[in-house]
Amino acid sequence: EYKARKKAKKEIKHAKRQKKETKRKSTTTTNSPTTANGAVKPSFNAASDIDNSADFQTDALSVPLLPRDVKVLLLDIEGCTTAISFVKDVLFPFALSELDKFMEDATPEKLTEILTLLKEDMAKLPDDHPARIATKTNLKVLKNNNTPPTKHQKISIRVNAMVKADVKATGLKSLQGSIWKSGYASGTLKGHVYEDFQPMLAWCQSHSVSVNIYSSGSIGAQKLLFGKSDVGDISHHFDHHFDTTSGGKKEAASYTKIAGDLGVDVKQICFVSDAEAELVAAKEAGIGFPVMSIRRGNAPLTDVGRGFPIIYSLLQLCGSGS
Repeated sequence: EYKARKKAKKEIKHAKRQKKETKRKSTTTTNSPTTANGAVKPSFNAASDIDNSADFQTDALSVPLLPRDVKVLLLDIEGCTTAISFVKDVLFPFALSELDKFMEDATPEKLTEILTLLKEDMAKLPDDHPARIATKTNLKVLKNNNTPPTKHQKISIRVNAMVKADVKATGLKSLQGSIWKSGYASGTLKGHVYEDFQPMLAWCQSHSVSVNIYSSGSIGAQKLLFGKSDVGDISHHFDHHFDTTSGGKKEAASYTKIAGDLGVDVKQICFVSDAEAELVAAKEAGIGFPVMSIRRGNAPLTDVGRGFPIIYSLLQLCGSGS
């Protein structure tokens, strides 16, 4: 009887061990992929080798990944790489405050050139544009006082009117860039860039993604901002710069021209901007990936803006997608 009880206990223990082993093998087999002969494949971090390729399929609102989807990047500045407040609250006021000194140091020939370009800018605006109305009114006041406006006054009136109306014109931007140059040289100005911009540029460089700038600010002003930025000189990261000499940013033809200058098909470009009208124009031109940038202080989106892929950081563009 004693031997029988001992044998029974031994059989119970053996049965429990077999049950545990069977459960362990079942769990391993379930969570781990196997080869054709049933052997368990090695897996990373206990993750199974499941095919989820369908999850990588994209649609019109998917954020493109660099360099998987595109290797040519075209970036706006304001509201994308740089805060709009830096441009509106720092650069524009600086140019206005230093305008008189700049004109005093300029030659008569240079002043004539500046005034000519500003007149051309103004002529492209509609008759009822606030900048044209303000300019006409202020010049008329001077004439009515029997004091013919000087060249300095003609320039100052036009510059102040266009800045107040946020006119993005080639002559004005060229003048502002010339004034900003002294500010950057003295250290009074340092170009603002978002903290995610530098690591994004490093990613693009290491993955052979071409980074290019398209801004309403002059090419000279663009190079100053990035060459004298608050994180140092990052100008070497850019392959090309474009401004309104390539055409207006709200015109589809501008993007076609830029693609030609870059030597690529428009479909191979990702253009990032905070301006809905610019993205609409880029899409009309056939740009492969127009992307909306949302930063603090940017204009609120409408349904038009929500029709594009949206990013809150340029780093969202970085990824192999594999």
